[in-house]
Amino acid sequence: MGDRLADVADYLACLIAFVGTAGKALSDRGRRSDPALRYVYACGLCLGLGLAVTTPATFAAASGLGSWFGCLRLVGDELELVAVGFLAMLAYSIQPPGGVRGGVRGALRRQAAVTAGAFLLTVVAYVAADPVQVGDLVVAHGRGRFVLAAYIGLLTVHLVWRLAVFGLLVGRSANRMPPGALRSGLRLMASGTVIGLLWTASNVNDMVDVLTTGGEVGAESAVSAVPALVCVVLMLAGATAPAWGGRLARWSRPLRARYAYRRLEPLWSALRATVPAVELLPDTAGVGRRTPYGAQFALYRRIIEIRDGQLALRPYVHPQVPLWVAEFTADTGGARSRRRHDVAATVEAAGIAAALEAAGAGHRYPGEPSAGYAPYEGQVGIDEEAAWLVKVADAFATSPAVAEVRSRVREELNRVPG
Repeated sequence: MGDRLADVADYLACLIAFVGTAGKALSDRGRRSDPALRYVYACGLCLGLGLAVTTPATFAAASGLGSWFGCLRLVGDELELVAVGFLAMLAYSIQPPGGVRGGVRGALRRQAAVTAGAFLLTVVAYVAADPVQVGDLVVAHGRGRFVLAAYIGLLTVHLVWRLAVFGLLVGRSANRMPPGALRSGLRLMASGTVIGLLWTASNVNDMVDVLTTGGEVGAESAVSAVPALVCVVLMLAGATAPAWGGRLARWSRPLRARYAYRRLEPLWSALRATVPAVELLPDTAGVGRRTPYGAQFALYRRIIEIRDGQLALRPYVHPQVPLWVAEFTADTGGARSRRRHDVAATVEAAGIAAALEAAGAGHRYPGEPSAGYAPYEGQVGIDEEAAWLVKVADAFATSPAVAEVRSRVREELNRVPG
């Protein structure tokens, strides 16, 4: 049962790697001068071949090949070693020119040299161990078992190192990119490296088996085949994200619009209760929100209404709101853990909360309108505007800093002579 599961998982991963690589190559026609694409293709082919070679069914079918049979484990391992070498080169090739010590070209040469050196060392170690194939086992005798264990150790260290380098560099690249299919794809590939590390962890069991019994199972086990399949799927999905990400974004846009519409409800309701004039023609039956384009239109209308409410409340914004938020976050230690745009969202939400309290009491503040807060200037499109207002609405409803500002304004208003 375990061998059958390993066969299915490995052959499926192999098929996905080959078909996905071929599809990626076809979709990238006209852009093949990009060296990063060559590393993607080479990695996909090597990984697919390596998986095909190390399945239990392949071992069983090749058992009559004599001495060639004993090389299957070595061939499969070396193909996977080269595949992760190409992954590391892919990660370095997408770094900015000044982001790598010695330049991108120098880093690529170093990675190629390290991969070649690891390839030669592991081949020498495997030949020196002089293992024999017994069924689906790779067995070494005498001192050969220690050399075979060293071979597995070298292979494991190289795989883990390469996967870690790839995950860190690709994750760093994703963080520098704006939201979109490319960033999502890089993050999928980075998460695939985590599964790849789990896949590689099975080599530790192989080392223990070799040291204690002198032999190890040469073919993939079900325990390692399933992570291999998941790793290949995530890597391929990430590599092809620019092709399918745009379509997925279009299909999911109505769902995201409905989700954002509901998230904006607390903020919008509070503004409408104080400034009823901000509501445009109401869709009392909710008919518009039931269609894809209606959901987006309803969201855009809600954004306009919220911004109109903020404009109407400008004379009521307390001028000390940014200072109060800064004092509160500093006192609670939140300033160390908050990013700049999170603080800005909290300040904007606190300004709205303070203005609602003052407007409800009919109290305007002298001086320049909106001196207490200025809207954050990070959003450049309607989708970014919606995402930003969702953050503001969340802070408005749940932030302790907003609650503190609201409490301070109420105390001040209670002291104002009626």
